[in-house]
Amino acid sequence: MVIGVEPAAKGHENADLTGFIVAGRGTPYVSAYGDNRPRGYVLHAEEKRLTPTAVMRRAAALYHEHQADWVVIEANNGGEYLPALLEQVDPRVPWRIVHATRGKRARAAPVAQLYEQTRIHHVGPPRTFAELEEQMLTFVGLGETEDSPDLLDSAVWALWDLFLDQPGRIAQGDDRRLDGRR
Repeated sequence: MVIGVEPAAKGHENADLTGFIVAGRGTPYVSAYGDNRPRGYVLHAEEKRLTPTAVMRRAAALYHEHQADWVVIEANNGGEYLPALLEQVDPRVPWRIVHATRGKRARAAPVAQLYEQTRIHHVGPPRTFAELEEQMLTFVGLGETEDSPDLLDSAVWALWDLFLDQPGRIAQGDDRRLDGRR
């Protein structure tokens, strides 16, 4: 279980929103047609305009509320200070930092394939995912001319961490992605 955070680069009233996603990985209880591959579950999606300290407080609150394993923080646009800020807000919360090295479309493509394989499920009231699903349906990757899809980005980071990331760049502790999930 991870909390994906895609922070806004600025904190003023017209700034982008910060996206928060709670996602988990599990093995299906009953396999469909012999498909025992792990499934992803998006349990919560929200976006807010917050100060950096408030962003880390909200990430810590979601971490505790959902008993997550860690927080995945996207650190482009000067966000390198966010893990230090999270440690000040709540030193008990483990984190991983990720950096965008490719465009949003290239990062989202493998996660979109997981959705196409029906391996990712949104679990909870539909209104919880309305904005996320709107961003998923309307994002085309036009660059600067398109609004930043904050929830989509945070979902990509969370699901990438759960399914696609290679162990070895964990900020704190051992790689526990598969503990209790076999």
